[in-house]
Amino acid sequence: MTPLALPHSAPPCLAEIRADRRSVKEYDAEPVDLDTVGSVLWTAASMRAGRAHASARGRYLVTTTVISGDVEGLPPGAYRYSAREHHLTLVRSGDHRAGLAEATIDAPWLTTCPLILMLSSDIERADKHFEELPPGQGERFAWLEAGLITQNVYLWTAATGLGTVFVGGLDGAAAAHMTSALCDEGETLLGLMPIGRPAGSIGSR
Repeated sequence: MTPLALPHSAPPCLAEIRADRRSVKEYDAEPVDLDTVGSVLWTAASMRAGRAHASARGRYLVTTTVISGDVEGLPPGAYRYSAREHHLTLVRSGDHRAGLAEATIDAPWLTTCPLILMLSSDIERADKHFEELPPGQGERFAWLEAGLITQNVYLWTAATGLGTVFVGGLDGAAAAHMTSALCDEGETLLGLMPIGRPAGSIGSR
């Protein structure tokens, strides 16, 4: 499968829109486009134009998988994002939003979001990168890195008028099943970030 090259852009002056940061859990039934996908990934996780976030020893422990549900120019499916090349590679076709919604504790509304970002990490491999440190440091660094990506996504959505929220309440067994189906072997799902147009003014800081 030939990787899909992505457009790249970033909204200006993210610091100026920090006050507009919101967690949004209700979305309009409106698609987003491929430019939106490229822009959020370029801003939040890309390594092409500088590094969008810090990573312990430059290991970059977090993998981003794009779940396309209603994205113009990107058929429904799960796509692996390459931060170094800024492109997507299809992992599995089809609409996986319902499966991800069922893998959460209380987020059935994920089925209405046009785009979802899955953040995952191979915790065992992460720990091996830091074997000389106390146990569990690799996992700790992976969670910290996921937090940096999450904040980038929040600021990007505030700058562009879209909405997101970090969904970390997961059903262990169901989340493991979806991760094994959509992510690389050994990956653990850290959280989900839906992206879409907020329904009215619904959302809270």
